[in-house]
Parts: sequence; C-alpha cells; structure tokens
Amino acid sequence: MRRIIVTWFISGIGFSAFSQGQIFEHRMYDPANVQSRVALDFDSYYFVADNKFFVARAGFYYGIPNGRHAFGLSIPLVHSIFNADFAGYENTTGIGDIRMSYMGAPYVKKTPLGLERVSCYLDVTAPTGNADLGHGVGSWLYKPGVIFSVQPSPAFSVYPEVRFQFSGTRVNSRGGADGVPDLENPDKDEKLQYITLALPFTYVMDDWNGWVSMNTEYAYTFVEETYFLFLRFDFGRMIGKHSAAGLHITKFIAGQPRLETLVRVKFNFFIGVNKKS
Repeated sequence: MRRIIVTWFISGIGFSAFSQGQIFEHRMYDPANVQSRVALDFDSYYFVADNKFFVARAGFYYGIPNGRHAFGLSIPLVHSIFNADFAGYENTTGIGDIRMSYMGAPYVKKTPLGLERVSCYLDVTAPTGNADLGHGVGSWLYKPGVIFSVQPSPAFSVYPEVRFQFSGTRVNSRGGADGVPDLENPDKDEKLQYITLALPFTYVMDDWNGWVSMNTEYAYTFVEETYFLFLRFDFGRMIGKHSAAGLHITKFIAGQPRLETLVRVKFNFFIGVNKKS
C-alpha cells in the first residue's frame, strides 16, 4: 500500500506540466491557507502493534474573497486492520468521522516579510464513524488553534502553531494527537485532552516549483499525563496552474509509543485565487 501511494505520487509530478511561480500564488504548504480548493488526502497509519489504519479523505474548502476566512468540510473513508481476533471484524471499511472547519485571520500584514498573518481556526469532528470497528473515536471532537505565519525571506517560511483538542465524552482515541482511533484497544477510555505545539520550517524552490518542509510536533495528553514527539518531512510540487501534490512522512520519535509512522499523499485543486486584503 505504501509503495503504491509513493509511486503514484512520483508519477503524478513527473508527467505534469509545471507553471513557474504558481507555488507562491497558491501556497499549498501553508497550514493557514484560506484559498478555495478541493483537497484529496490518502493516509496510511502504522502502529507499533502492527495494526493499520488507511484513510481516503475528500474535502472542500471555500475561501471568502478577502483572503481572511475559509470554511471546510471533509469526509473520510476508513479501512482499519486489527492485529488481533475481533470475531471477523479485524478488516473492515466504512465512513469515518466527518470534520468541519473554520479558519480566520484577525491580523494580516500588507507588506511582505516578517509576521505576515495570525490565523485562528476551529475544527469540529462529528462521531459518524463506527468506533468499535476503528473507523472513529465515538465522540464529538473540538480542536481550536492559532497559527503564526512568519516569512524571514521570500523563499523561507516558519509557521509556529498551538492547538488544543478535547472531546465532549469518553473516546476511543490514543493513537495520536489528532483524534486517530486506537487500534490496540477499541474500548472507550477517558475524555480526550491534548495540547500540541508545532514548528514547521518551509523552504520554497521556485525554479523547481516545489517545496520542502520539516515539522517538529510535541503533543501532551492531560488525561494520561504523557507526551508524544513526532518529526514530519513534507515534499511537494505544483502539477499545473491550479493543482499541487504533496508527500508527508511523519515518524514517531519519543514518548508513549502507539502511532509509529504516518504516510500522507495530498492533492489540492485550487478554484481561483482569493484577493489579498
């Protein structure tokens, strides 16, 4: 599965026509992106107990033309594989937890370089996936956060981020800090209470029309009083005037081990370009 995804990604960018300078216009690598777009994500989660969790996620994001606000909706199709005896339900597919999101920028700098934007967001995830089969966490999840977009130079950007995630009721989620079901134990545990600090560094290669990023994420759970440390590498490139592809590889570094590796392939299809405020 992982080999097929990576081969598909490389083939997609190898045989596409590129448009010089489009990367600065669309900025798929920006976590505070508020442009209208269709997003397709393909995720492969690998856990330490050889459990697996695959997701195909389709999303639509509508950006207000002033470039300060965006609303989103994403629907995941989940395939979970348990490395245990679950009475014939070790290998199942179904709809996961649907996510709704809002992104707004109360501060936008009109001149380039320095602190460009301060963006606030709220993700709300509905318990539409079957938690017993590992398709969801069995509760409403809420994730507010703040992103600071800093650009020291035209080709180099930093996006410090602070986010807090919590649930309304008890959940089946100990796989990571993003509401991922715990395939080691599908029973519900306590409420979810995470805080995450992320520090992505992005370098844009305009001649190649692509980018590379390194992101360190530290997550702490108040319920278990333990932490997770992840290191993520991103690679991406424009594959047309209004589309881009990216490959994200997240590796567990330290803390309480559950999620070992996450491989994500992303495709974004932009619908025009929002006007700058």
